[in-house]
Amino acid sequence: MNSLQKNLSLPKSKMLNIKQKIRDIKHLKFNSSFLRNILSLYYQEGKTYPLIFGQLRGLKLIYDRQINYHAILGLWDTETFEILSKVFETLNLKNKEITVYDIGANIGIYSLWFAKNISLDSVIYSFEPSPQVKDKLKSNIKLNLFNNIDVVELACSDQVGSVEFFMASHHHCSSLNQEWAAGSDKDINMTEKIVVKCTTLDDFCYGQEPHKTPDFIKMDIEGGGVFALKGCDRCINESQPILLIESHIPDEDKAISDLVLRHNYQVYRLNNRKWVTEVHDTFPNPEGIWGTLLLVPNKFKQLLVEILP
Repeated sequence: MNSLQKNLSLPKSKMLNIKQKIRDIKHLKFNSSFLRNILSLYYQEGKTYPLIFGQLRGLKLIYDRQINYHAILGLWDTETFEILSKVFETLNLKNKEITVYDIGANIGIYSLWFAKNISLDSVIYSFEPSPQVKDKLKSNIKLNLFNNIDVVELACSDQVGSVEFFMASHHHCSSLNQEWAAGSDKDINMTEKIVVKCTTLDDFCYGQEPHKTPDFIKMDIEGGGVFALKGCDRCINESQPILLIESHIPDEDKAISDLVLRHNYQVYRLNNRKWVTEVHDTFPNPEGIWGTLLLVPNKFKQLLVEILP
C-alpha cells in the first residue's frame, strides 16, 4: 500500500486532525521560546513597530511585554482574518457603510482589522472596560490614524450601571468571571477586583443615548458572554447582525446555544471549519456549541455555505 492509499484509508477524524495541523503550521499557530528570546533582543517596551506579516501588515503597534510575538509580527488570528475577509467580500460588507461592535477590544487588533477592511464611512465601537488596557487601545488607534473607531469604556453585561471586573495577571484574561481571570490554577488571589461601568447591548442601541445598531459583532470577553448575551435580544432580533464569538467556559457555550436557539441562527465553527449541526448541545459533543464561532442569520446561510465548506 503506497502512502496515498494509507492516507485515504485513515479514519475521517484523523484526516481532519492532519488537515488542522497543516493549517496550524501554515498560520504559525505554535509557540517558540527560542524565537521569543530572539525577538526580545529587538523589541523594546513602549516603542512603536510596524506589523510585517498578515492582513494587518503596514499598521503599527506599541510594544509591551504582554504582547506575544504573534501579535507584534502581525500573525495573530491570521486564519480567522482570512475567513472574515471571505465573509465580508461575499456579503459586500467591505464596500458599504456598516456598524461593527468589537466587544472585548483589548489592545485593538480586531478593531484595526475592521478599520482597514471596511468603508471609511463605517463606524467601529470598541468596547474595553479594563483600565489596564484601554489607554493602549486608544494609543494604537491614534497611531494608525483611524478616525472611525470609537472607544467605549464599558463592560457589556446583563445590566446597566456598575459591575465587578477581575483583573488577571495577563491583560488578555481579565474578565467578569473571576475563576477565568484567576487562570488554570483557579487562585482567585491572583486577581484584583475592581468596579467598572457596564451596559447591555440593548441599552447601548436603544437607551437614552442610542447608537447605531450593529451589522457585525465580535465578542471575545473571556467568559463574560454568559452575562452579555442575556442583554442583547432586541438588538439581535431587530438588526440581525453576524456575530463572531469566542467561547471560553461551559456556561458561555450554553449562553451561545440559548441565543442561537432563541433567534434561529446558523453556526459555523472556525476551529475545525465545520457548520455546527447540534446547536442545542455543547462541549464535549463534537457537533455542539464550543470554540470560536460565527453566528449567521438564516438569510446569509446559503451564500456563506458556498465559501465556508
